[in-house]
Amino acid sequence: MTRVTRWVRYVNAMFPPAVLVPMGTAQFLSLYLGLQALTGIAPLHLGWRAAVGVATTVLWMLLIRLQDDITDAATDIRLGRAGDPRYENRPVVRGEITPHELRIMAAVTLGALVALNTLRGQAAMLLALIFGLGVTWLGFRWFFITALARNPTPLAYLGRKALTILFGVYACAVYWDAFGPLRPTGPIVLLLLAPIASVAAWETARKIRIPEDETEYGTYSKQLGWRSAALLPALFVATAAACLMTVTAVARVDWWYPMALGAAAAIAIGACVLFRVSPSRSRANLRRYVEVFGAVANVGLVVALTTARGVLL
Repeated sequence: MTRVTRWVRYVNAMFPPAVLVPMGTAQFLSLYLGLQALTGIAPLHLGWRAAVGVATTVLWMLLIRLQDDITDAATDIRLGRAGDPRYENRPVVRGEITPHELRIMAAVTLGALVALNTLRGQAAMLLALIFGLGVTWLGFRWFFITALARNPTPLAYLGRKALTILFGVYACAVYWDAFGPLRPTGPIVLLLLAPIASVAAWETARKIRIPEDETEYGTYSKQLGWRSAALLPALFVATAAACLMTVTAVARVDWWYPMALGAAAAIAIGACVLFRVSPSRSRANLRRYVEVFGAVANVGLVVALTTARGVLL
């Protein structure tokens, strides 16, 4: 098996393009078009900078996935060999790819990111990317906090999700290069905070189990208890929805988006409450409800903004 083949198999297993490329595209465009709508631009503009922004966001997400697997390789292998169902089929655990090969892949991805953002007229984009990559690198070393680096807790992983703000910073840089300086306002801040809450909801939802399914893997249900842990994704979903409701009110999108967003949030929050009231293995799978909410939040916002204001390619 060639190295490229192993890379392709790794990406298909750990970063499925059919799911994460559209997710990354919607993540960037919801921010970039949202910034335009909140600053009164109509029709909205895409153009080549938006294409670079989409590619950068997707590759950055891949780089974070790679860094995750490189940093946690030893732990993942131990958990997989111990029979944890969420780890035993991972490529690193099965020996289909090595941490060294992941480092090479990460270096190639990093090179592609820098190359994409060194085109003419992208000064702010390049600076934001370099800053963001630097902060991400520090984050994976727990900002040099030795105790966390040696024994990271689920809550420490949750803290790392705050790095999602860097995607918002990058989207602001793309706006700056395309339209000029951006003055921060309350709705803009809420637009940038919404993805942090959404990602935090996903992070907590996927690490909740009933007591009999707990393994050596660190989960929020193990650390906080399943009753308390179930409230975390509900709280983050509610926060993200509240942020986006304010954004849509200011941007004046069509009525169907806040209705769809509210329904998706209610379903996700309801699933958390149901698990807390009557826990079971199937009800512990809160991730699916949070992922549907995230898709409605991002994809729906892109559609709502473009239909309300129009778009120029």
